[in-house]
Amino acid sequence: MHALLILLLWLHFIGIGLAVGGGVALSQVGPRLIAAPVADRKDLWAFETVFGRLGAAGIAMLVTTGPLMLWLKFGGPAGLNHWFWVKLALVGIAVVAVATHELAGARFKRGAQSAVPAMFIAGRLAGGAIVLAMLAAVATFN
Repeated sequence: MHALLILLLWLHFIGIGLAVGGGVALSQVGPRLIAAPVADRKDLWAFETVFGRLGAAGIAMLVTTGPLMLWLKFGGPAGLNHWFWVKLALVGIAVVAVATHELAGARFKRGAQSAVPAMFIAGRLAGGAIVLAMLAAVATFN
């Protein structure tokens, strides 16, 4: 059991790296993509796609490994403090924001310029929620 928990924690940290790294990369590619002429967007879309998938894979790893560790190590959330619930709410916000960003990005790729504000807002909300969720996790498990 101990080895499994170590593996899950390691995968959780990898998920954090992917989610944050993908988000930071998208924060640099996104504005360039939006500002580029339509004819010059092909290469930028490739970066946007890869970084978006990395970030989404990180979020998927987090929402998979987190509950597994919670139940295997603690037997559920019953013994945890209120910061755990703050963390959980922030993770929920991040997941919704990432999904919103992906949907808006798909609309933008089809030519809908009106999707740009949603991409920016959702991207920034996801990044902020992830960083705050990590802070709440420190308060929960420390």
